[in-house]
Amino acid sequence: MVRPYLKIIMKNHEMMTLLRDDQRLAELEKTIARGKKTFVEVGLALAEIRDLRLYRREYSGFAEYCREKWGWSKPYCTQLITAAAVVEALPADTKVAIATESQARELAKAGPGERARVVQAVVDSGEPVTAAAIKRHLPPPPPSQVLDATGWPIPTQLIPLWQRTDEVQEMLTVLSRVKGALRSAQENKDTLFAEVNYSSALSQLDQAWTDIKTAKPFAVCPTCQGQLPDKCTLCRGRGLISEHRWNTCVTREDKEFRAKAKGRN
Repeated sequence: MVRPYLKIIMKNHEMMTLLRDDQRLAELEKTIARGKKTFVEVGLALAEIRDLRLYRREYSGFAEYCREKWGWSKPYCTQLITAAAVVEALPADTKVAIATESQARELAKAGPGERARVVQAVVDSGEPVTAAAIKRHLPPPPPSQVLDATGWPIPTQLIPLWQRTDEVQEMLTVLSRVKGALRSAQENKDTLFAEVNYSSALSQLDQAWTDIKTAKPFAVCPTCQGQLPDKCTLCRGRGLISEHRWNTCVTREDKEFRAKAKGRN
């Protein structure tokens, strides 16, 4: 049983957290309103609002926030976030050359290690740095080659399985929407959900989201290389592993070997 004074402390902490979030949200929204001329500032602000769920006081999800607050679709906001991240990761002397979201979107098609070189190639050619010029200088993709999230080629027989990633993402999106709706109901003290045990429901949804995410392919299995997966204990027979398994079960040596081998290609 939680003692009354502990409840007061917890409530005060929650109130302070919400106030800090509201203040930060207001600052970021000023940046977005003021910075519509610079997509990088806008994209970085949107990313922080999305990742910290600063919209949660008034909106049930990021898509609703984008639509109701700014009149933008979620895909458009995601494009801005991605474009801003691409530019932000460039060296300081290179990022100044990228002036528009369309240029950054085109540059995102190159690998992270190739982007600065692509921009420099455009500059060296004497052309203006435009989306079309960036597209002309992108390195050609290897013929009929699909890469995993680590940049490793996926064996042909595993490509159909890899391409089912969207099925898992759809399930994760549905779970995220349910979690967002429940949190909104809890914060608004919605009487429709009066008998819902929020703590239990949200905990189980979080666990379900974590469990289902392991179905999302991330990398070709470094143990069997996707060639003889039937008896492989790491990938459990599918030739591909999840991001969680890559981060927790793959040795540093295997990761370094893959990085070095990829660098030689």
